[in-house]
Amino acid sequence: MNPKTIVIWLMALITFLGGATAQYFYQRHAHPPGLIAAVLVAISAFLMFLWYRLDTEQRSYRRTYLLNVGVVGFSLIALPYYFFRSRGVKGGFVASSLFFLAILGSFFVSMAGRYLVYFVVRT
Repeated sequence: MNPKTIVIWLMALITFLGGATAQYFYQRHAHPPGLIAAVLVAISAFLMFLWYRLDTEQRSYRRTYLLNVGVVGFSLIALPYYFFRSRGVKGGFVASSLFFLAILGSFFVSMAGRYLVYFVVRT
């Protein structure tokens, strides 16, 4: 399996766990601990950067410091910018569209985690 595909599956798993964790604590009328949320966000940012790094190496695209920081901190803006710079207009549009579809898909993956906890761990 391609390393970029593995990273995408790991991001989906983290999203699923985030939804499951949120629902688990919501059922108990408590907010999820900040540490758990912070760890999940940090892992997600790391995986996003890892995917970006693997893609830049595959495409022989020279990364800049500002774009590296942007991918971690402002990925909604930085990744579409990177897609257009590395793939051209047509490829950038396709990659950006797939990126925004993946964000929409992450909502459904998170909801799947919530529903699993809701129906399985019901108390």
